[in-house]
Amino acid sequence: MLITTFLLCNGLCVASLLAPGYVRPGSWRTAFVIITVGTAGMAVVALFQQLTPTVEAIVLYGTNIAIVVALAALTDREGARIGSLLLVLPTVFFALFLSGRTLWLQSVIVVVAAALVMWMGGDRTAVLALHTWMVIMASFVPAWSIRVVRRQLGVALARERDAAITDPLTGLANRRGLADRFEQALRAARRDEVATGLLLIDLDRFKEVNDTLGHDYGDHLLAQIGPRLTRALRDCDMVTRLGGDEFSVLLPTVDGVEAAVAVAERLRTALVEPFPLGGVDVEVEASIGVVVSGEHGEDTTTLLRHADVAMYVAKKQHIGVFVYDSDIDEHSPERLAVLGHLRRGLDRKELVLHYQPKVSLATGKVVGAEALVRWQHPDRGLVPPDEFIPLAESTGLIGPLTMYVLDAALAQARAFAAAGCAIPLAVNLSTRNLVEVGLCDQISTLLGKHAVPAERLELEVTESAIMTEPTRAKHLLTQLSELGIHIAIDDFGAGYTSLAQLKALPVTELKIDRSFVTDMDTNFSNALIAQSIIDLGHNLGLTIIAEGVETSRAMAILADHGCDVAQGYHLSRPLPPEAFLAWYAERTAAATSGHVASQTR
Repeated sequence: MLITTFLLCNGLCVASLLAPGYVRPGSWRTAFVIITVGTAGMAVVALFQQLTPTVEAIVLYGTNIAIVVALAALTDREGARIGSLLLVLPTVFFALFLSGRTLWLQSVIVVVAAALVMWMGGDRTAVLALHTWMVIMASFVPAWSIRVVRRQLGVALARERDAAITDPLTGLANRRGLADRFEQALRAARRDEVATGLLLIDLDRFKEVNDTLGHDYGDHLLAQIGPRLTRALRDCDMVTRLGGDEFSVLLPTVDGVEAAVAVAERLRTALVEPFPLGGVDVEVEASIGVVVSGEHGEDTTTLLRHADVAMYVAKKQHIGVFVYDSDIDEHSPERLAVLGHLRRGLDRKELVLHYQPKVSLATGKVVGAEALVRWQHPDRGLVPPDEFIPLAESTGLIGPLTMYVLDAALAQARAFAAAGCAIPLAVNLSTRNLVEVGLCDQISTLLGKHAVPAERLELEVTESAIMTEPTRAKHLLTQLSELGIHIAIDDFGAGYTSLAQLKALPVTELKIDRSFVTDMDTNFSNALIAQSIIDLGHNLGLTIIAEGVETSRAMAILADHGCDVAQGYHLSRPLPPEAFLAWYAERTAAATSGHVASQTR
């Protein structure tokens, strides 16, 4: 663009030499020499592109001024006017593409040029002075206007760039700002052969602040988090807000995992001091995930994802700080592959149900069974639920999986009834199932589809699932209970259900957590806890089921404590439908003869 402008000006000047009568007689040699020198100046700039803007302006613009002044002095009035207009092009060009200092330099050049015009003008001084003034007005008014607009645009663009990487609420860098700085820190760390750390921070129970005090106070709390964290860090460390109640701390250099964990603990300590909010001192705790480059990943994307996984584990297990471990990463490539295979397995009906019987400790009769899903993988064989259920629960796949199990269990309940085994079948619901809209209607539809009475279906829900969304869980379980479905709390004793909540839930059964049952014949404390749960449940009018019964001694202790139903490997492992029917027939015959009942006590 610079060279193009210069060539245009010089081309017009050369054309003026060829116009008949344009140059005064005897003056064409002088004009030719000046234009030749100008063209040589252009060639210098074209050959040496590394010139600074100021030098470039002196060579190009100064040459053009010389040419214009020469033409103005050596031509008639029309030529002077044309020469004056030639001055506008480079002036506006330099206003657009060069600095303000260069524009001031142009001003000096124009003043000098005007003085030369006056000196060389002779009898045409008045006309040339008028042309010079027109040049100044025509060039510098738009030039300075362009400079002002450019300055304003520059400020606006800078503000937009800052807004793109800054969180408006806290003034901290946002996720995009973290990504940019993180990438720079990783490059520097690789060059200097050091490690970079990242801490991902999630505020515990922040939702309670919003629900109790309001969102304005919640925002005020978030605005105080950044300064509190910054005071506990080095100047080179960077605090960012990723969104919601999530923050991160970038440690450009860190001496390994232990040093990063020490920083995380220091940050948790810094947050212990209460935050004043509307006359109330609010205490804040945080869950922090820790990753270090080199050990947990090499690039920004991987390290951010691993830090998020570590933070989630710290929050879920209530342990404050957790360092990323690939063994607990549910989103590793291997587990993602399993997830894809599981989706196809559902479509191909590769999942099968096995049934573990529930036996009355009073009569020895089979009073129900729990449907437990297994995956009949075409290559790996029978895959246990521990390898795919947690993955399904952490994704949206748990919904289709639960409906698959319910459909298969109700179909089998009808088949069992036709074979003379009319017992209730229990199916587990996960936390995600309790917040699914329309689950009650879906289950009601399946009951109608298979013509199974509602009392033949039991749904087991863990304490932790209920406590995650207690209000919605209670609403759903009430709807299901009104259909006639039995509700059981699974793994009771391992969660945090209060007596008031337990009493308010439409529950018919309590299942003692297996951790209290498995070794109760050798662990007096567990036996005592089991007895307390049995007494509590009976006082509330509930049926008590003990799962994880592994020995005859544990079974006898449960019977002595008044437990109603037992389930576990001592009685039977989960069995395929045909094997379960055979076991059921044998057990029923033995119970009828009274042989089994005597063995339970």
